[in-house]
Amino acid sequence: MNYPLTHAVRRERASELLSRYPRISKEETAEILRFIRTGRHLDIGLLSSDDRLRPKFDSFVNDHKADLRANWREGAAVIGGILVVLITAWLIWATLAEAASAFAEAV
Repeated sequence: MNYPLTHAVRRERASELLSRYPRISKEETAEILRFIRTGRHLDIGLLSSDDRLRPKFDSFVNDHKADLRANWREGAAVIGGILVVLITAWLIWATLAEAASAFAEAV
């Protein structure tokens, strides 16, 4: 049961830091950015849906748009993953088509 507790603690820490925004240090800003980039979507949604924190959360996201954008490595990884899936599907299709052809000739 330690796994969900870890996420709750991180969400609470981000919540506490956001409640003090913009009066936070660079390290604390980096901590919030790391939480937003790597945290579970549910935790980020819970944080952004808190009426008390929403204005500060929106302000933080607006002030750090450049830090939250996907970089070229992430885009390249997604495109590479899609290409791997497509090539694998094509190879499976070609192999099955050849096997079906060979089976049809044998019958």
